[in-house]
Amino acid sequence: MCGKWDDKKIDELVKWMVSPTGLNYNIFRYNIGGGDDPLNQNCTPHHMGSGKGLRAEMEGFKDSSDGDYIWERDSAQRKIMLKIKEKRPDAIFEAFSNSCPYYMTYSGCCAGNTKASKDNLKPEFYEEFANYLVDVCKHYKEVYGIEFKTLDPFNEPETNYWYAGGTQEGCHFDTQSQINFLKVLAPIMKKSGLKTMISASDETSVSQQVADIKAFISDGIISEIGQINSHTYSASNSARTQLKQLSVDSKLPLWMSEVGSGGSGIAGNLSVAQKMIDDLRYMQPSAWIDWQYVEEGNDQWCTVRGSFSNQTYNKVKNYYVRQHVTRFVKQGYEIITSLNGQTIAAKNHAGDTLVIVALNNGAADMCHQVDLSFYNNIGRIRSYRTSESEDLVTAYSYKLRDKSLTYKLPAYSITTFVINVEERDDASASIENGKSYLVIPRRNTEVALNGSEQDGVTIQNIDLSDQQIWTLVENGAGYSFMNGSGKMLTGNTADGSTRLTVDAEGKSEQVFQITPLDDVYCKISLEGSDNALDLNNEGTSAGTSVLLWDYNAYTTTPTHRQWMLFRLPFDNAIDAIQSVVADDRNSGLVISNEEEGILKMSSSDEACNVRIYGMNGHLVYSTSVNGRMSCVPMLRGMYVLSISSSKGQSVRKVFVK
Repeated sequence: MCGKWDDKKIDELVKWMVSPTGLNYNIFRYNIGGGDDPLNQNCTPHHMGSGKGLRAEMEGFKDSSDGDYIWERDSAQRKIMLKIKEKRPDAIFEAFSNSCPYYMTYSGCCAGNTKASKDNLKPEFYEEFANYLVDVCKHYKEVYGIEFKTLDPFNEPETNYWYAGGTQEGCHFDTQSQINFLKVLAPIMKKSGLKTMISASDETSVSQQVADIKAFISDGIISEIGQINSHTYSASNSARTQLKQLSVDSKLPLWMSEVGSGGSGIAGNLSVAQKMIDDLRYMQPSAWIDWQYVEEGNDQWCTVRGSFSNQTYNKVKNYYVRQHVTRFVKQGYEIITSLNGQTIAAKNHAGDTLVIVALNNGAADMCHQVDLSFYNNIGRIRSYRTSESEDLVTAYSYKLRDKSLTYKLPAYSITTFVINVEERDDASASIENGKSYLVIPRRNTEVALNGSEQDGVTIQNIDLSDQQIWTLVENGAGYSFMNGSGKMLTGNTADGSTRLTVDAEGKSEQVFQITPLDDVYCKISLEGSDNALDLNNEGTSAGTSVLLWDYNAYTTTPTHRQWMLFRLPFDNAIDAIQSVVADDRNSGLVISNEEEGILKMSSSDEACNVRIYGMNGHLVYSTSVNGRMSCVPMLRGMYVLSISSSKGQSVRKVFVK
């Protein structure tokens, strides 16, 4: 609709959209119209205008099978696309289709079948429709120099949204029909000479997209597509993780290709921001695509509201909310892990710029605290906020003290921090012996593996308690996991059980293999078996039991058996400095510090687990003492010993000469 406006207004609209100081968008999707029957033999004239306005009436390039292509059509959408290419030379374009032309359909209407749950493209027209789509792609390459990166022939195909006489072009394809059509389209695309790849399937539901891709893999057609696309209108975090895993397994890029949200006011705008955060955290797409730039009559499904007849327009709150991510988390940045579900964090390629986006979509103020200990130096901090009364304004409601950033988020607001940093040399994500980790399930990054004698092994909300902080200790070809209570993660499979417990060091089944699955997640399995840590009944809520189960049992995407080892900037420890230091002789541990540079320990009557901390609170050494003398070389200085035995836990301060 805006492509019919005067050039000056088009220039400004496109500049707002693509400028680095605007929305900074660089990916755009071109709608290849099917085109309705110009004689309206099977539908009411302008029936689409009754829903979304006349913008929903797409022009097709042909009116009949034996007719010529009428390339003069769709000039308005084309004008916008060429203006984008002019102002954003690095722009990436995808072509997609909502429907085939009317004359290829069962209903004679490109809004859908008379039965919305039925396919509308007749199978005898598969080849003709495939040629239609590829011909449009070839035309734009040959005439305008635009080669679409991808072509998606479907739009929310496995739904019952599309019906004859409806308010938008749409075409149902059941999953098998998608497969059948892709088998026709793929060879035609290969013969075209284009570099354009096929993407699929733009389902509205991520769960349905997972089902589609599994069917594509089973049939073997997955090799004919070059990219997975999904909308996230309906999406659970479990489904998001499954789709990501399928894309990794298939070695295909993944796009979140469309989403929006209803609602009202800033609360509705922030609900889309939450969808974006969930998508980036769990689905981890290489591109996140907004639904619509300009709309009439609302401030929710757009970032600019306009009047198509009056050619007037203005930015709405959504524009500034979206900028908090799109302007500052730039193309090529790496999304890094944060443990709060209302935040995302990212860093640039050089690693000297950290971006944190934090959302408060509730009615009460909240406060966040960020540990920046993995950075040697923290430089300039810039902070921007959008709220009910503010639009991307500079904000100063934060404090930095001892590498801890504390900030306040007003009700219904979003804040972005851009921080200049210098990473520590040891800030590696690789697994290191003796370092401390949270063990976090892929399907819920706000909980962590928790091991206690009372409750067993579960996932619980992250509180950095001793039961959640695990020291990884190399043990042969695997690792042992010891938590801050001195207890070891222990399997109990000898009697056929799937139970996990925490137990004293030295028991059997305490060595685990860590197998990387991608750059972030891994499989953690009991040594010598494929029994891996498993969320019981695929649960994700706090309190869910963690068991051992065959990694590949019953599922092709076992994301409920995948874990992140989240490195902590401190070692597995009680707070050694602030703890009350007690000389508890009841532990049974005998300590001698008479020999220079040596700490000697022995247990008089029972086994003790001993952790030795420096006065900075970092774990220095961990061992089990049982009867015989243990001699530990130590540098001169003061240390704190945490001693665990069946009699309880005690803390003792020791000076080494």
